[in-house]
Amino acid sequence: MPRTESYNEEVSKKLRNAKYAQTFIEALMEGDEGLSAEDALRHTIQIMGIKEFSKLAKIEMPRVVEFTKKKRNFKPETIDLLLKPFRMRTRMVLERA
Repeated sequence: MPRTESYNEEVSKKLRNAKYAQTFIEALMEGDEGLSAEDALRHTIQIMGIKEFSKLAKIEMPRVVEFTKKKRNFKPETIDLLLKPFRMRTRMVLERA
């Protein structure tokens, strides 16, 4: 599978460090124009490289591709599997509107 245009070898290596990845993902979500958590994760995976991420996360590449291409909506438990290499997880928070 060819790498996406978003792939960046230097950043991909840095993203293997969980603390760097956490800061990277959080930065993508900051501010009014920030990405959603899922879109920030998608972007991070594409920059890292789907094949490299799939090996790191121990998740079959087709499932990772489905996620990055928004072909399926994953349950929070599955999103947690994708976040695990970065030592992150989801949490639902209810607030009054």
